[in-house]
Amino acid sequence: MIAVKRLLYLSIAVVLLSGCSKKQYVHVADIDTDYIRVNRYSAKEDKKVKDMISPYKEQLDAEMNVVLGVLAEDMVKSKPNSNLGNWFADLLQTTANIEFDGYVDFAVQNYGGLRVPVVAKGDLTVGDIYEVMPFDNKLVVLNLTGEKTLMLLNRIADYGGWPISSNLTFAIEDEKATDIMIKGESFDIKKSYRVALPDYTANGGDRCTFLMKEPQEDNDKMIRDLVIEYFQNNPPSDPIVAPTGIRIR
Repeated sequence: MIAVKRLLYLSIAVVLLSGCSKKQYVHVADIDTDYIRVNRYSAKEDKKVKDMISPYKEQLDAEMNVVLGVLAEDMVKSKPNSNLGNWFADLLQTTANIEFDGYVDFAVQNYGGLRVPVVAKGDLTVGDIYEVMPFDNKLVVLNLTGEKTLMLLNRIADYGGWPISSNLTFAIEDEKATDIMIKGESFDIKKSYRVALPDYTANGGDRCTFLMKEPQEDNDKMIRDLVIEYFQNNPPSDPIVAPTGIRIR
């Protein structure tokens, strides 16, 4: 009798264990969806939330509304040239020369890094600079061989143009950079060139992977902070007029 009970218990255990080890398959039986377009915010203002964030908003607004200068005209972004692109690339060139205690041959700013299509004429505020450059990109300098410099310029040409500083001009032919002039001299493939640019690009962004292994001079400062600091240290006495010369043709 005992042997029969043991056999019965063993059989039950085997069945239970087999059930536990059996794979369980789960599938979606049905899906019911609705398309709801959200094109406005209609919720009522929450006074408690408003009161809670009000002190922080006031402090943020005070910082963002600081006026750095006055724009004489709209700054508009376009390719291959634009007054916004020229202005910002020249700022990179200027701040790089200050920050790195030397010179850079030219500066470039990847086109997608400027995040607004236009900065309206009138007061130029700290908030405007944050809108133009919201990402935490740092300014770095690379010492590039002539070959790597040409690769960078060809990448810019292939894209249809990036903002470049006034020290650099070139033409685009068959999506390649030609007739390159740097600081008033013809490009020399045997020379090396010091280039200021965002660390995003130097780290391979925007299909610039050929730059990834290049040593970087880095002052660990955000581009937007450098631009804001430049205007604070050099407040313009006259309205700011962006350079409009043709740099890429």
